[in-house]
Amino acid sequence: MAHPPCSFTDRLRGISNEGGTFGERHGWHLPGFAPATSDGWSLRRLSEGLPHGAAGVGVFVTHIELDVPRGVDMPMSFVFDEGVGEPGLAYRAYLYVNGWMMGKRVANLG
Repeated sequence: MAHPPCSFTDRLRGISNEGGTFGERHGWHLPGFAPATSDGWSLRRLSEGLPHGAAGVGVFVTHIELDVPRGVDMPMSFVFDEGVGEPGLAYRAYLYVNGWMMGKRVANLG
């Protein structure tokens, strides 16, 4: 029996790099993805959370410049500003850099 062709968006990193969320399946975490407000995306601060205080999954995308020479394996550390929500607020974050999953954070666990 033949297997169907690979249907996930990120063929370079493979399925082990993805968590399977809607945004990941559609490549929203990959380099080059640039949401446009005309595509249903809206500009909002992370501290605002989801519209109308709703529960659910939100995708927040930003772009930053990293001054790391090409070919250099550079250790990185990311600090989450606890000003995003009240201390102990229960949220989860998946952190991607250039499409690679760098970590997960469960805020109320640290």
